[in-house]
Amino acid sequence: MKKSVLILVCLVAIATGTHAQRLIPGQRGLQLSYNIPINTAKENHLQSAKALPAGGFGWALAMTVNHKRANYWLFGLEYVKKKFEYREMHIPSETIAFEGGYLLNLFSDAGKNVLLNTGITAVAGYETVNRSDKLLPDGATLLTRDRFVYGGAYHLALDVYATDNLVLFVKGKCNVLWGSDVEMFRPSLQTGIRISLN
Repeated sequence: MKKSVLILVCLVAIATGTHAQRLIPGQRGLQLSYNIPINTAKENHLQSAKALPAGGFGWALAMTVNHKRANYWLFGLEYVKKKFEYREMHIPSETIAFEGGYLLNLFSDAGKNVLLNTGITAVAGYETVNRSDKLLPDGATLLTRDRFVYGGAYHLALDVYATDNLVLFVKGKCNVLWGSDVEMFRPSLQTGIRISLN
């Protein structure tokens, strides 16, 4: 009986300690994510002919700073590469962008193990198409230009605490970028990890 009571006390202490160490205001986290762009455009302005999206990938590195009520600030750097089909070729479009903004908590369970957050970030970066090479092998000329892009992003993130210091997350995100010759709306799915630093 004493052994059972001791095990129960230890479990309660561990659970209480775990809850006490999560989502402390001012606590920082470092997160790394892998992005899968979702292609929505059936045509774009890469050149006079139609170019159909043929997939891509991206990486993002960000820092989070916890605020009150499981809300947090997000500051990050993101790289996304997409490919567009043109005849037998795949034309790459690459974007590197900085972002910063705030995410609000919509839902969290009693133990703060599962959280659903949403928010917006400001985005600014640089976009290049076909690595600045305007002339294609078949003699066609790209009408796009390398340029600075800016705008915002909407986030909907599901966070799951694996441990006090390790968070696994999946996120739906949509960048809205002005100044681009390729596409304005850029939805993506992301998955990654966040590690608490303090």
